[in-house]
Amino acid sequence: MGATVGGRPTGLTSGSRRLDAGPDDLPYTAGWSVAAIAVHSVLQIPVPMILRLMPPDRGTILVDFRHHAFAWEHSMKDFPIAPTAVGVETVPVLDDDPAPFSLPGQNLDILLWSVGLHSFADRPASWLRAGDRHHLVRWPNLTTMRHTVDHMRLTALLGNGWFTVRELATAAGVPEGDASAIVNALSLMGVLESVPSEEGVAAPEIAPSRGGLIQRLRARLGF
Repeated sequence: MGATVGGRPTGLTSGSRRLDAGPDDLPYTAGWSVAAIAVHSVLQIPVPMILRLMPPDRGTILVDFRHHAFAWEHSMKDFPIAPTAVGVETVPVLDDDPAPFSLPGQNLDILLWSVGLHSFADRPASWLRAGDRHHLVRWPNLTTMRHTVDHMRLTALLGNGWFTVRELATAAGVPEGDASAIVNALSLMGVLESVPSEEGVAAPEIAPSRGGLIQRLRARLGF
């Protein structure tokens, strides 16, 4: 029998692949890191997939990449920050198969932002290299996501130049782990371009003032 969410069948039955991992299997605390790796892997392959994320005692989060949407019986206010492990299952589907939840669902960026922020124990994501420089290629809609002023400042900096994590942290005046978490989140969302520093992308010379950055980001996002 397939799983259900809110009493509705999910359509996920046999053929799923389980990607559970515990803290001893990874060089960092597992939790959302396993989910982030699964999401990033699915986005690299051409086969359409449904993803089930199962944080402890929080039901199942259903992700349909075809519609860039997800569904969860809980509010994002209930998103667990540091679960010890998150179960992950993938199910291949056809392009015209029905979604496992009522569309339009929630914008997937909202989930990827939270997963990315709380993955890899503030270290670079497994698909990123230490020393890479990063630049924002699409502005995320932060109005729909739980964010802080520091998140806005870091995002604005990435929209104005190319930064390593260390340069980004220095420019924003935040701990390096905070800068790494933002880079991980934006990269998982697919809105960040990353290149090796040796490719000739110039390091930022002078970071813009904090006030100017925040004002420009507020204006761009419309709040």
